[in-house]
Amino acid sequence: MVWEIEHSKYSKERAAGRLRWLGSLADLQEWDKHPDTIRRNTLRPDIVIHLHSTQQFIIVELTVPYESRVEQAHTYKKEKYLDLTKELEESGFRAKIMPIEIGARGLVGSSAYDLLSKLSISDNKGIKALKLLAELAENSSYWIWSRRNEQLLHKE
Repeated sequence: MVWEIEHSKYSKERAAGRLRWLGSLADLQEWDKHPDTIRRNTLRPDIVIHLHSTQQFIIVELTVPYESRVEQAHTYKKEKYLDLTKELEESGFRAKIMPIEIGARGLVGSSAYDLLSKLSISDNKGIKALKLLAELAENSSYWIWSRRNEQLLHKE
């Protein structure tokens, strides 16, 4: 997913405490909707936010680790995209990697709140979205656990 944001609208909305989403672009097979620098790379971030006028990319990588591995998951995701951010910076862009973690049992990592802050999302919608993500992670983990003995879940 790519969010493209025009600076003038971004500045106005940011001043009002909100970031306006102008649309998402996705092409899961070819990724031809993504910016060239991202597309040429073999890595595929979960979300790419592109602020055109400031030439800034925010790379958001989602992960659902067990709570005891949140820090390790954050470090792994950050290191995974380090070369991509260097390539973006060498191409004249500013780049920031923002891995966010929602624990397998629903713990919302501080990185998720940092992302909301970075995007100037300070209203209840952001908090509700994080609560929903936490609930989805917890329910999905329960679903996997409850079917742990089913053959379909195990590859042979």
